[in-house]
Amino acid sequence: MKPLSVTLQQMLDARERRAREQSALLRQADADDCLVSFSLNIAGDVKRTPKTRLLFDQGMRVFDALGFAQRTRTVTDAVTGTEALILVRADAAAVKTVLERLEDAVPWARLFDFDVLNAAGEKLSRKEPRRCLVCGGPAADCARSRAHGLDAVKAATDALLEECCADTLASTAHAALEQELCTTPKPGLVDENNTGAHDDMDIPLFLKSAASLVPYFRTAVRLGMRHAGMGSLRHAGLDAERAMFEATDGVNTHKGMVYSMGLLLYGMGEAIDGGADAIGCAARLAATDADARLARAEAAQDTNGGRVLADFGAAGAVGEAANGFLHAVFCADRLAFYRSAGAQNPGALALCDTMAILEDTNVLHRGGREGLRFLQDEAARIGALDLRDREAALLQLDAACIRRNLSPGGSADMLALAYLLDAWRTLSKDLFGEVRA
Repeated sequence: MKPLSVTLQQMLDARERRAREQSALLRQADADDCLVSFSLNIAGDVKRTPKTRLLFDQGMRVFDALGFAQRTRTVTDAVTGTEALILVRADAAAVKTVLERLEDAVPWARLFDFDVLNAAGEKLSRKEPRRCLVCGGPAADCARSRAHGLDAVKAATDALLEECCADTLASTAHAALEQELCTTPKPGLVDENNTGAHDDMDIPLFLKSAASLVPYFRTAVRLGMRHAGMGSLRHAGLDAERAMFEATDGVNTHKGMVYSMGLLLYGMGEAIDGGADAIGCAARLAATDADARLARAEAAQDTNGGRVLADFGAAGAVGEAANGFLHAVFCADRLAFYRSAGAQNPGALALCDTMAILEDTNVLHRGGREGLRFLQDEAARIGALDLRDREAALLQLDAACIRRNLSPGGSADMLALAYLLDAWRTLSKDLFGEVRA
């Protein structure tokens, strides 16, 4: 989607349209209703970009979470900005108070503009004046005196938009790690039933590890939006690994996710800034140093992945990323399929399908080719069963993996990435489409 500048006339036309639509909705209102008009305060002549749409959608999610009874809602996505009109069954003054607090809750919420009109069409005023994005003083005073140039206001706006995107996607990635962790049963892996084929890991440890990575996830998104390149992401990833090992007392819980999830978040940031394909961006970035990474790993063999590469030629996470995250996409597709089919445990079923086809380097490290064949054959057998019978079979495979000391950590990583990609598909659904002129 190419950002488009808007003219003063377009903005005036949009204002008139909004007033007409507000009047039409207010004619439907009862005495105890109010009308909420939600838009964004975006400086400059470009009002609609993927970043602004993501911020708008975040505002709608937060508004919905407030629990107001909504009678009707309309959303207009135009070059003049994205707007919503919501007829609410609630006291106008009470709604205005809550929304005023919301606009000041986090830095980027200062770009929210929630107007509240009572049933008579009267617009309620804020109790506290808006703060200037540049200096923090009363915004009306700064606007009147032209205390700051447009460039300064635009820079402050862009910084808040970037922060919103980074916060949103980092939170989404963190949630994906927690979803993967709680998916049960996961043969040979830590889940809500047991610790799998591990005696040094459990759910609390994984939760600490996942929380330690959130700042890195924000950084990865920002680096993507700034097109910073692989070198910058690599340095950030090394810092993230140190934070993870500090949180886990040296246990490797999420090292693969630092690499793979960092790349995808970078790609999502680049896509939001430039409208490109997130997975394609991540794969191209991975390919810039994939050969060098693999060569170093095979020569040094100071990691499990390096030894598996030397012994079996399996490229692991690096090969997966450089080849376009094919297994992660496959797992996300299976996750969506099982959800649409109404399956009770779509994550576990998608994981099983992925185990059947992935050359899992964790399994190769622990069980060699024989262990991998066993896992893939069993997963394929379970995948052919009736949906109602698969969970019991997965529990049996879990016991077998524990006996054989097999832990399909690579497949678990694919499931975590699948949860992220699934959420990204939902988040990005409206970001890149054509908008009304």
